[in-house]
Amino acid sequence: MGSATDMIETAQKEIGYRETGTNHTKYADQVPELRWSQNMPWCMTFITWAAQHSGNRDLFPATASCETGANWFKKQRQWSSAPRIGALVFYGPRGSTHVELVIGVEPGRIRTVGGNTAGESDGDWFNGNGVYEKWVPRTSRIHGYGLPQYREKSPAFKATLKVGSKGAAVKTWKARMKDRGWRISVNDVYAQADANICKQFQTEKKIPATGMVDEKTWEAAWLLPIT
Repeated sequence: MGSATDMIETAQKEIGYRETGTNHTKYADQVPELRWSQNMPWCMTFITWAAQHSGNRDLFPATASCETGANWFKKQRQWSSAPRIGALVFYGPRGSTHVELVIGVEPGRIRTVGGNTAGESDGDWFNGNGVYEKWVPRTSRIHGYGLPQYREKSPAFKATLKVGSKGAAVKTWKARMKDRGWRISVNDVYAQADANICKQFQTEKKIPATGMVDEKTWEAAWLLPIT
């Protein structure tokens, strides 16, 4: 089974891909149920393709319609007015206009990757119909968020992190905490400020608030949902 991480990585690998004609892409042909949708708007088709290629196929509806996709998540009671990492953001009336994958969340904006859209690739901005990444204000044009029920994977537990710890494991944990919305500097040094954040997180998750990132804290950081 896949995870939110797998879904995001699969989608991001496609950044810079552009349609070869008006709404003509490789994605419709590679999703058997959606071959009929070739030469039609393809933002939801791209999401279905990414789900299929990331091991998450059973967590998403097979549809080329944004409104149908939004209704599917509502029917499953997997719908929210608040964004989460790995969620789908639906735009416009009834969620019918456009859809993208949420890969980052901040108080006033979300980071997305999507198909049939405009956005960034290698630091440049493109207005054409391709797969791109961008920041989007959290405004009224967002209809809501579909919440796939991912089976998230945590990194292998190697060592407890404490004040003074250094290395890649520290950076991995801090990056994850930033994704969860904590204000934390992502580097490879575990400082007292990081331990204070850890204590708050542990208290929130009902883990003994030691300030050290032990096995239970690692696992809690990778549990969904990320709010």
